[in-house]
Amino acid sequence: VKDCEAKLQSLAKSPETLSAEAAFGALEGWEDVEPIMKTDDLMAPLKVIYESLVTTGFELVADGRVSDIIRRVAIFGLTLVPLDIREESTKHTLALDAITRHLGIGSYKEWDEASRLSWLQSELTSRRPLFRIRDVENNLLGLDPDVIKTLMVFKVASEQEPESLGAYVISQATSASDVLAVMLLQKQFGMEERLMRVVPLFETLDDLTGSPKQLETLFGTTSYMDAINRKQEVMVGYSDSAKDAGRLAACWAQYTAQETMAEVATKFGVELTFFHGKGGTVGRGGNPALYRAILSHPPNTINGRFRVTEQGEMIRQNFGSLEIAERSLDIYTAALLRERFTK
Repeated sequence: VKDCEAKLQSLAKSPETLSAEAAFGALEGWEDVEPIMKTDDLMAPLKVIYESLVTTGFELVADGRVSDIIRRVAIFGLTLVPLDIREESTKHTLALDAITRHLGIGSYKEWDEASRLSWLQSELTSRRPLFRIRDVENNLLGLDPDVIKTLMVFKVASEQEPESLGAYVISQATSASDVLAVMLLQKQFGMEERLMRVVPLFETLDDLTGSPKQLETLFGTTSYMDAINRKQEVMVGYSDSAKDAGRLAACWAQYTAQETMAEVATKFGVELTFFHGKGGTVGRGGNPALYRAILSHPPNTINGRFRVTEQGEMIRQNFGSLEIAERSLDIYTAALLRERFTK
């Protein structure tokens, strides 16, 4: 221990702890070293360092920068923020329509919801691929360029580390088949063991009204429940619903839809997280009274967790400086704690 203390003191008094020659020498051969891609691979040695420092009497050092690094890695991982992907449901419909036509089994786009669900569920449990990926890359299937673009998004996603990806948001989601379609396309590109969260975005009056029924259909599908590990995220649209139905009608539809979806999730034992797609203005779901806005959500729909978009001028307004960002996060935290632990 004394040797360690003496070494640390000498380093602290030294004008430079490591010479340039030593630094560059230590980096020799770095091209042959595999990069760290997973949080656990970095967290494990950090914890060894922390425990070693504590064991040898250097608690102050361990509880300083080492603890700070461990906290940052636990919160942000290696990517700082995971990437969400967002695409319109009709793009997936057209892609699957092109595939079913190529396979000679009909037009997916023209099938009714029951036929779509039946085929999707069958393919999700099948081990046979729908097509060879290289045939799409080389356009050997004669697909439309827009269809190829949609499919290539899944190929690129399949090549990323799982920790770098977050949710796959389906805008203009109208049915349970919209969700299963994205699940199937992920499976086709080899992502069945590391699926992105598939998040339907309900944003019109009709879609919000029908959203509980769609969740009930999804939760009643065994293969889907096995894939999501009983966790579901749903995005609620504010801007488009206000344009579609008017602000008052949209607010009421959002409120009642969330209540009913929460009841459906409880019925099936699913942990439901709502993702609120709000803008800055009141017409787009924004509310300057952030604390009261969080508490005004329907009962049993937050439960200590929710997601919300921050976009445009609201990013600078709420997170434009360190002090303002801390204040914004304080408000979020206080509101969540009050909603979670008080009646």
